[in-house]
Amino acid sequence: MPQVATPQAALQTNPQSSAPGQGTLVDLLNRKKGGEVVTVAPECSVAVAVRTMCQQKVGSVIIVEHEHPVGVFTERDVMHRLVAPGRDPETTKVSEVMTSPFASGPPEMSIREAAELMSQNRIRHLPICVQGQLLGLISSGDVLAWKLEEQELSLRHLENYCFQH
Repeated sequence: MPQVATPQAALQTNPQSSAPGQGTLVDLLNRKKGGEVVTVAPECSVAVAVRTMCQQKVGSVIIVEHEHPVGVFTERDVMHRLVAPGRDPETTKVSEVMTSPFASGPPEMSIREAAELMSQNRIRHLPICVQGQLLGLISSGDVLAWKLEEQELSLRHLENYCFQH
């Protein structure tokens, strides 16, 4: 059965991460609105997973078995692993078409490192895990929003410096 959870609630922000370029995945998770992660079981049908993604307005779900993430299922998986080969979403289990193993990052990973990892692996969703436990999920949109805010802050600092000296 699909679930929506907020697993990262206990994460603490790194006090040194307020400087531009120093943010970590913990900081990003704590700033997200809602911060919920949608999960489904491996035996869930693709049809149920996709309906859940549509209802929750998300581009991916994490496949969880015995409280441990075992895969990621994304909109891209729907295209490449279901629609293109002509598989039936009602009878295909999400475990048959999920991405596994999957790239993930620890909470202390810098946002810059996460962006590089996502770019190298051509992924838009990055689970945050510690010792096999899911703490949260970030998207490329989350990283982009962080970077834009970081650039605006740097620009304001430069403007203040230039006009005060």
